[in-house]
Amino acid sequence: MTVQALSLPALWGTFRTQVIGRKFARDVGILTVANFVGAALSFAQGILVARWLGPELYGVAALVMSYPLLVYTFFDARSPEASVKYLSEFHVRNERDRALAMCKLGYMVDSAIASLTFLVVLITAPWAAQSVAHRPEAVGLIMIYAAAFVPNALIGTSCAALMTLGRFVLIAWVDVLASFLRAAVVLGLVLTDWQVPGIVWGNAIATMATGLLYGIIARVLIRRAWGVSPLQGAWSTLKGRRREIFSFLAYNDLNALLGMIPKQLDVALLGYFRNPMEVGYYRLAKNLAGAVSYAVRPLQLVIYPDLVRLWGSGDQQIFHQKVRRLLLQLGLPLGLAVLAGTQFVPFVLPSLVGHAYRPAMVATQLLLVGWATWLAFFWVRPAYFSMGHVRLWSIAIGIYTVGFVALSIPLTIGLGYVGMATASSLVVIAFHLIMAGKLIY
Repeated sequence: MTVQALSLPALWGTFRTQVIGRKFARDVGILTVANFVGAALSFAQGILVARWLGPELYGVAALVMSYPLLVYTFFDARSPEASVKYLSEFHVRNERDRALAMCKLGYMVDSAIASLTFLVVLITAPWAAQSVAHRPEAVGLIMIYAAAFVPNALIGTSCAALMTLGRFVLIAWVDVLASFLRAAVVLGLVLTDWQVPGIVWGNAIATMATGLLYGIIARVLIRRAWGVSPLQGAWSTLKGRRREIFSFLAYNDLNALLGMIPKQLDVALLGYFRNPMEVGYYRLAKNLAGAVSYAVRPLQLVIYPDLVRLWGSGDQQIFHQKVRRLLLQLGLPLGLAVLAGTQFVPFVLPSLVGHAYRPAMVATQLLLVGWATWLAFFWVRPAYFSMGHVRLWSIAIGIYTVGFVALSIPLTIGLGYVGMATASSLVVIAFHLIMAGKLIY
């Protein structure tokens, strides 16, 4: 036992230096390329649709889709993060039965959440169409978009399984295909004069197709890796770990619920307190600044399983050295590059979407400052979850949410979409600086 325990850090060190360095760069590279393609397609789609519809209709489309997303995020347990943590652990230990049971649990949780979301939206859609979207006739579109979440529920656990098996190239290809499909369907429908329904239907079709594609691919690969279908996993094999897993899910659900407020409620609040025109400005600013997420996602997808294994090896010193290097050698340079890019917004935005969107320039710059901070500290969330500190993260998210609510409502009432952008950026900056400081020092 002693020899085995002492050899773990040494084995991990060898694995880290000889394998992870090259593999990390390759996996992040392919996912970054895929996300760049997705970002370019999403950017082009957003620009063209914004030009064709104008600020008001563009804002209506954003409000129609924001309500189902808000309800979904309210119930979302973020089970893929638990799936990655425990699947990585079970897979490296060759505990096939437990890995299958974890997959089955993930699919069940995600499907239940998607179904519950659809039921709630189905009941409340008339109110949302009247009070949030300010378009009573949009009730059917709200229901259609909510229905797309049911097949989309296959993505979370499927992606977690692919990450555990190291199939990042496949994830990249699926994401690129999904981005092409979404852009083609949305632009095609809007061009044929479907306007707002075209945006909603296009996004719904792409959302459903992506979920089904992920589900089919994951089923094939899980059978190859672990012998049988994920739905054949036995719940009894998780005996001794159930309480831990459900505790992780419960706290993760809590921080997802709390984190939903800044991420999803902003558009709904703006629509409630102001008008669709201002929502159009803010939505465009958020879409443009949100392109940063296409760099954050591949970094987090690849680093999370590695940090789980590194923390599990027992060498905490190497773990903390790793996160410091991620900050200094990767996060800060990327964040500073985005900050420098904010200077070009006044020149680029009007030429892309027209002078009708000039009021969105300041909001775009404000959001980019917050998103640049998020990019610089992309490793913070994976690090806390790798350490199993999901309860601490939930408490921090609660404080973060209170800060957002305290700032956003008065600033939105007083300054409109610029106030909302200011509140969003400030809470993101403060949150990441504090949470990163607890890990580094």
